[in-house]
Amino acid sequence: MDGSPLRPLARQARQLAHIVKTLRKERRMTVAEVAEKMGVAPRTYQDFEAGKGELDLYKIRLFASAARNDAIGNILAVTFDDPELAVQTMDNKLLSTFWIAFKEFRDRVGARLTLVPPALFLAAFRRAFEEVEAYLAKRTESTEEWLERAIAEAYRPSPPAPEDPGTS
Repeated sequence: MDGSPLRPLARQARQLAHIVKTLRKERRMTVAEVAEKMGVAPRTYQDFEAGKGELDLYKIRLFASAARNDAIGNILAVTFDDPELAVQTMDNKLLSTFWIAFKEFRDRVGARLTLVPPALFLAAFRRAFEEVEAYLAKRTESTEEWLERAIAEAYRPSPPAPEDPGTS
């Protein structure tokens, strides 16, 4: 039955299982280590990693804390069928960082948030991403310059050894 509401959930469970296993391996953690840090039995974690049971957002948060990755990145990776997103945000915690900044902003502006048009947010986010791209370009440039200098220094000929005055 293609219209069954269980099919998308099964697909999401498989996607989450793939993401969780990938992130655990990226962290070089064992099942036992993750289970212990999550505060659950190893079998409970194995079931979670296998995609068994219902989609549990609390366990996703526990896993993110235990394996040091981005819970919101993991949830969005499942939601939008984009497992690479979970890997790309596991270290920088981009989406959790955004959530924290957004919560602070929401606390400051309150109900006025509803007055802000989407186009203004889009323009602001684009400016922020341009700044990040500039940072990445500068970092790449400085890394390449450093590497070029280091290689040139490594290949520089050694100075000649001083002559021994007793051998002439």
